[in-house]
Amino acid sequence: MLEETVSGLTEKTKDKKVHEKVIEYIDMQVNLGLLKKGDKIPPERQLVEILGIGRNSIREALKILNIIGLLEKRQGDGTYIRESFDEWFSEPMSIAFLLSENSRNEIFEFRNMVEVEIATLAAERITEAEIQALIACYNNMINVGDEIESARYDKLFHYILAKSSRNLIIISSYNAMSRMMDLFIHDIREEAFQNSGEDLVTIIHQEVFEAIIAKDPVKARQAMKHHMDVIRKFYK
Repeated sequence: MLEETVSGLTEKTKDKKVHEKVIEYIDMQVNLGLLKKGDKIPPERQLVEILGIGRNSIREALKILNIIGLLEKRQGDGTYIRESFDEWFSEPMSIAFLLSENSRNEIFEFRNMVEVEIATLAAERITEAEIQALIACYNNMINVGDEIESARYDKLFHYILAKSSRNLIIISSYNAMSRMMDLFIHDIREEAFQNSGEDLVTIIHQEVFEAIIAKDPVKARQAMKHHMDVIRKFYK
């Protein structure tokens, strides 16, 4: 099996940069089921023997995979495939989103597309611990006197729902868009308060909150749709 893997790797990567061969090798091992979440990958010296490339290239590839969040280095114990990918690729993607200069309208379109599904899945899958966290977050959001703190709890409210969806792609996207979401929430709250007052925060979140707590996916979907329709009004 190892000979076949290396043979296939050599054929597929002969035109790639040297460090990319390491990434390709690990990718093939995962696809073949020889590596999975939480597994320790072969040490550097073994990868040198398997792939026939220098240790510096091995280290460069492992560093790249560590940066993007696929591997984690444990001091004195080697390198492992991550157990959890809740924050997978979040920092590089966050920087890429910021550099791409997405418009406010594009951010809204993303949220409008995904938030309704998030609420539906969260109502079906949320745990009791997450319900308690959501209750505390909601109470803080509507009762705290400081607008900056209220906005922080607003963001946390939606992140708890995203995490409760149990959908890794949704969670990763939310993490990656974290900095842009800060700007989105700040801007929309500022415009909403100027036009409708601070009570709007309670109004647009209460229906969602109650539906999620009741674990009613139909009502949660309807409530989040209403929530996003209100935001759409201020965006226009």
